[in-house]
Amino acid sequence: MTTTETKSVEKWAELARRIGDAHNADVILYSGAIEDDNVDELIRVVKRSTGRTPRRSNVILLLATRGGSADAAFRLARCLQNRYRHFTLFVYGRCKSAGTLIAIGAHELVLADFGEFGPLDVQLGKNDELFEEVSGLNITQALNSLNTRTHNYFTEILLTVRSGSRGQISTKLAAEIASRLAIGVYERIYSQIDPGQLGAMERAMHIASDYGERLKSPNVKPGTIDRLISGYSSHAFVIDLKEAKTLFHKVRNADRTEEELGESIDHIVRDQTDTALVHLLNAPEEVSNETTAADAEPGSEGTEAGIGPDHTAASEAAAATDQAPRRTRPKVVVTPAAAPSSAAGAAPSSPKDTQVESPAEEAPSKGAAA
Repeated sequence: MTTTETKSVEKWAELARRIGDAHNADVILYSGAIEDDNVDELIRVVKRSTGRTPRRSNVILLLATRGGSADAAFRLARCLQNRYRHFTLFVYGRCKSAGTLIAIGAHELVLADFGEFGPLDVQLGKNDELFEEVSGLNITQALNSLNTRTHNYFTEILLTVRSGSRGQISTKLAAEIASRLAIGVYERIYSQIDPGQLGAMERAMHIASDYGERLKSPNVKPGTIDRLISGYSSHAFVIDLKEAKTLFHKVRNADRTEEELGESIDHIVRDQTDTALVHLLNAPEEVSNETTAADAEPGSEGTEAGIGPDHTAASEAAAATDQAPRRTRPKVVVTPAAAPSSAAGAAPSSPKDTQVESPAEEAPSKGAAA
């Protein structure tokens, strides 16, 4: 790890620690699609953290996602609700679709200037097309529009025939004429609607509604779930801070420290990463039986889990001369096995530029614990 990367890691770690201490909260990063495997990893992180003594009673989830599985989103939000007293969702960049379902379960929402949610209309695979999806609202809105047009056409013809005949044609006969004309015009259009597909879309739309009703916290205003499902004209519709305040009670802008944290890992929180990244940003320090920097050979420095300078020099020197380090004692190390880091000059907001540093391996020294 370069000096620049080390300083970047130290910066976000300190910012996360300050935020966590201020709110007595675990600060968890989740960047990626909302899928079962990724949510399983988050649950494991939560279980490890809440299993410690003392444990933090609150959680702040820093989430960047374009969406995914509604089932997985429900599991994620329910886990945080069950494990913590207070659940805050921090959105620095995109948090769309299934990410919005998670927001329904949060007790408080924090949005940075780049932060945005999206509607909850379910996306379904498009028939006979690869990698294309269509909103579940499309067919229902099309059907509603078709019904309206058919009704208006029937009414127009009925009134025209009735009034144009100067009473010579009865209302019953005029209605029959209008009905036949309407059927002739719209029958072929109606015949293209697949009842099975319509039913599947209706059921899919109910999934978001049912999960939303079960997850919703006191932070959700009345009517919010219906608005998120069917109240917006596009799946890409931007729900920013101002719009979010019409849907939720507790919504605030990110404070200075939260903004700085987002900026320090901008490349993985402006948009989801291609490979999901789940990480406890303010993991507590623990004691491990390893050689401390003070006890190592001169010129070596301590490191752990890819965070900090390399400290293998002393062990390598001892192995080369067939001598173990003179004395050992417990040292303080950081437990996460991986940490989000960015290379100098990396372009922000590009998920593909994301890299996760692997922990530096220590060369085993004779007489030291493996």
